[in-house]
Amino acid sequence: MEMKQQHYAILKRLQHGASSLKRFTDKDGEVGNQGFHYLRYLNDLQNFGLALEIGDVWHITGFGVAKLAEQTPRVSKDRVAAGTTTETYDGADLKQSGIREGAFDFLKYPSKFGDNLVYPRISV
Repeated sequence: MEMKQQHYAILKRLQHGASSLKRFTDKDGEVGNQGFHYLRYLNDLQNFGLALEIGDVWHITGFGVAKLAEQTPRVSKDRVAAGTTTETYDGADLKQSGIREGAFDFLKYPSKFGDNLVYPRISV
């Protein structure tokens, strides 16, 4: 039995009270973008013995409550820390140095917009 995140989301919703399938599929909750998948996930939970349908209302079972209690939060093993610097930034990496000869020759010629020729505002 492999529990997916969607299964846990449904169990958490059922933990707060019974709910009909209509309430699940009408996006009456915090996870509304998977409304058409709820029937499949609810049937999975019923097959796992974690939820039960009585009439047209779904209830969480004692096993479902226990499954939620044993769930541990996922913690990323790879922590990424943003580096900080203490020196003053001088912007040297943004200076145009070593540019290929002729790279800005296109600025000498106009661009055609419709029937008009428009020269660049910045000329070299």
